[in-house]
Amino acid sequence: MLSIIGLVLLLALLVLFAPVRYKMYVRKQDDIWAKLTARWLGFVLCFKLVYDQGEGLNYRLRLFGGTLFGSEKKEPRRGKKSARPADDYDDNSIEAGNLDTDIDNTDIDNTANNIEDIENTTEGDLEFERNFPSADSEDREFLLEDKEFEKKTEGIFGKIGRKIDSLCKHIADKYKNISEKVSGLKKKKDGYTKLVNNVRTKEAFRVAKVQLIALLKHLKPSVLKGQITYGTGDPASTGQNLGYMSVLFPLYYDHIDITPDFENEILEGDFMMKGRIIVWSVGWCVLKVIWNKNVKITISRFKKISGGN
Repeated sequence: MLSIIGLVLLLALLVLFAPVRYKMYVRKQDDIWAKLTARWLGFVLCFKLVYDQGEGLNYRLRLFGGTLFGSEKKEPRRGKKSARPADDYDDNSIEAGNLDTDIDNTDIDNTANNIEDIENTTEGDLEFERNFPSADSEDREFLLEDKEFEKKTEGIFGKIGRKIDSLCKHIADKYKNISEKVSGLKKKKDGYTKLVNNVRTKEAFRVAKVQLIALLKHLKPSVLKGQITYGTGDPASTGQNLGYMSVLFPLYYDHIDITPDFENEILEGDFMMKGRIIVWSVGWCVLKVIWNKNVKITISRFKKISGGN
């Protein structure tokens, strides 16, 4: 029993503290080529991914050298051959056969319709005699037809009035819905404003910010180097985009060399990245945020304002 508990603890410690080491390389020239590998405890768990713009994406996950799952190349489907060419049929025989069939079917349909009319007439007479036993057949129209009591067809002015009423009702409903939505948005806006200015919310944002910075530091690659040649073909837009890139200059200034091309439209280069990820470090940063009391209260208030549970 103790040996099983010790083995479980050992596996748990390995999962939490043994780092996952990764390498990634990306190259962009005429096409894009990229490769990513991630290993845990050397050969115990290994994941490999290769992307080639011409061949597509291939990936594979191995455990102790055996493949758990991975992509496979698909073979092209072969079209099915027809069992008999269309030209083998005799058009004259088909047309003749169709003609005979059409004639026979027409005669049969006419005969069937005549029989059906006779049956319907007979059934109608019998039903009239059952319902009105003392009346003659010449009084049939008198007894069965009451056109003056039938509902008259609605005139054009009635249709116009009905459409106007429907349109007015639709507009009133739309106005009511819009008013309710505007009122609801105003209440939500006031609620969000109070939530943002609340002391607990500010403290929750501070905790999340601190843990996010710690997480990014942990995830920061230990090796990052590359070179990029960039140009839009227009000197003005190229310089403008380089200005936007300068915002992130502190992150890549000593790792990636960016060369502007003010004359040609181009985007070429490559970069290499290596690093490691420890599950415990990532999980601890997340748990510090989730378990924080101010974060819990802020999330609860946000759901209440948004109308969630």
